[in-house]
Amino acid sequence: MTDIPQASLSAQRIIPLATLAASPRGMDPAVVRLSTALSPAITALLDQGRTVLVLSRQSTGKLYLDPHQFSTLAQPPGIEPTVDVFLLSVTRQALLRHLPMLSGLPLLSFDLARGPGAFLLSAASMLEAGTLESAAPQTRQRLLQHVTDLLITTILDCLDLEVSVAGRRRHRQRHIRRYIESRLHEHDLTPQSIAEASGISTRALYQLFDGEEGAVAGWILNRRLERIHSDLTSPAHDALPIAQIALNHGFRNAAHFSRRFRQKFGASPREIRQRAAMRPRTRASGRG
Repeated sequence: MTDIPQASLSAQRIIPLATLAASPRGMDPAVVRLSTALSPAITALLDQGRTVLVLSRQSTGKLYLDPHQFSTLAQPPGIEPTVDVFLLSVTRQALLRHLPMLSGLPLLSFDLARGPGAFLLSAASMLEAGTLESAAPQTRQRLLQHVTDLLITTILDCLDLEVSVAGRRRHRQRHIRRYIESRLHEHDLTPQSIAEASGISTRALYQLFDGEEGAVAGWILNRRLERIHSDLTSPAHDALPIAQIALNHGFRNAAHFSRRFRQKFGASPREIRQRAAMRPRTRASGRG
């Protein structure tokens, strides 16, 4: 669990929520109740790789994702000395695995008087009061899982995104496909490595790609071949040998590459390149 220094936060009380070996969703949730020094407390948590939700009955909720976002605010958040504020923080990397659409968004504000925000504020207040301290480990684990689910629901509701299973599935699928696109050049890109980097099981990854084991590898193969075809028909890559282009896009076996390329495009890589090279000359001769 991430250590949160009490003195630097000027906190009245800090209660670690994730005391089990595996914290819910890997988010390592923690709650802090403050009455002074709000900005330094937020900064300290953000610098530890955490995302902070500021919860108070006297104001709207705020989500501070990272130090850069916080540093670009026109005015640091203030606080009245008589107002209790709860800082619910989670591990940023784990949160972004579940909600990748948060990256790059501006500061989020959400309603704490009604809807999921009201439930989240109540949960943070009860947790800070120590309501789980005497609970059995299994009970505590299940309840903390509900808290992280509530946190995700609150954020999705704020973004007006679909909270359904299908909606969450589409968001995660887009995130994983972007990850794959950025690593198509890596020879060792496999469903196993993709699943591990995305924080899910290989089986869950297959389910995101219509449940077929070959769908992930097939999608990777298809995108690699499309990129190679683009390079072969681009004058910018005329000087590169075909084998080098294939290697640049993750193919190590030349025979396997040539066979797959012909299956997809109905011609060999060399034929595709030759056809592309002839097009400018054909147009030129027609003008003559």
